[in-house]
Amino acid sequence: TLLIDPPKQVQQMYDTLLGVHEAALKAMVPGKPLKAVYAAAVKYLKDEGKENLVSSLPKALGFSVGLDFRDGNLLLNSKSTVPFKAGMVFNLAVSFSGLTLSSSARASANDESAVKKLSQYGLVIADMISVTDKGGDIMTKFGRDRSDISYSMLDEDSGDDDESEDDADRKLAKKIAKEEEAAPSGGRKSSRLAANAALGAADVEGVAERERKQIELMARKNEERLREIARSSRKKGGDEKSQKAEEIEAYKSTKTLPDNVLPNQVKVDMANQCVILPICGNPIPFHISTIKNVVLPDPDNAAYLRINFYTGGMAVGKDCPANTAKLVQKYAPYATFIREVTFRSLDSHSLTTAFRQISELRKRARMKEIQDQEEANLVKQDKLVRTKNERVPRLSDLTMRPVFAGRKTQGNLESHTNGLRFISTRGEIVDIMYANVKH
Repeated sequence: TLLIDPPKQVQQMYDTLLGVHEAALKAMVPGKPLKAVYAAAVKYLKDEGKENLVSSLPKALGFSVGLDFRDGNLLLNSKSTVPFKAGMVFNLAVSFSGLTLSSSARASANDESAVKKLSQYGLVIADMISVTDKGGDIMTKFGRDRSDISYSMLDEDSGDDDESEDDADRKLAKKIAKEEEAAPSGGRKSSRLAANAALGAADVEGVAERERKQIELMARKNEERLREIARSSRKKGGDEKSQKAEEIEAYKSTKTLPDNVLPNQVKVDMANQCVILPICGNPIPFHISTIKNVVLPDPDNAAYLRINFYTGGMAVGKDCPANTAKLVQKYAPYATFIREVTFRSLDSHSLTTAFRQISELRKRARMKEIQDQEEANLVKQDKLVRTKNERVPRLSDLTMRPVFAGRKTQGNLESHTNGLRFISTRGEIVDIMYANVKH
């Protein structure tokens, strides 16, 4: 359970559940029956004077994990007499359900908090436990203290009341810590709970300070990124339309997808320059301009196909299409990118065919991109008006550069009414208007 803007009642209930979790964990000792875990949880609640919460416990506090994810014969309920043995692995899940949130707790919540709409709630703490000779060993090494799972999203609007409550909590924590140092209680309170009481206020204050600094850092980084983009746009200048990234749209709707797409097939649509990938059983189209490269490792027992995409936060490379580079730059500050996907198939033929088709489509798209860049600087010129009734001036055996093909392009250069015409020995023609001759 993650707590978002929790009221005091919910925080106290979570601390109680954490104590139940510890009591149940201590009961997972080789030789004891499985039902000892449930009995330890009930005993803890009765000792703490919270017997009313026994009815909120589930019928089983977990189950064994082995060949099956959930072994129905080894449940941590109140009836199982099977003894614990070293090497067993259990999913220990202690929880409270159907808890009623008091009206005073809802009234103390922020006006914008979702807690205002809650009437009931539940809490759960779950861990994977390995039974050893010394007892239960937690395999999921994550923090489960309240300071580790509690988040406050509306700190700025909390007002003076929350600040006064935090001050009171801080003073109480310091008072308990001093009393414990002066005269240790020697009670059944665990060392972890005692340390929590002493450091709880400092932990909460530290977490809030870290969250505030992270939010400020995120806002500052985003602002710097936007300023950098604005500066680069001003330096480049030029036509505003040419600088703007065009959104990629391979298909207008799912109805326009090819009809012969199978649920678990990598399909290449040459007509729409799109690669359709199966993700969670659904065909998802990716435009070829978003694919950085495709790799087909040597097949072993199965064939693998890895597709890498252009993503933010890393260099896109010189082969990246200009429009794709603009889109990556546009969405990099806040969007989440897919870096790569890998597919595995026992049928190597299907992935090999997909690899060849994707490579061919990338090659065509790259050639089209280069051609568009070259044609963008072309000057529109008039048609050549040939001289018909007069003798045409001609220079023979000339070499043109750059060449059409091969090592040399030789031919004759003719002078006509409004331009020059070069005719190669292979019949290739190049017209040059006088108006386009610089010097």
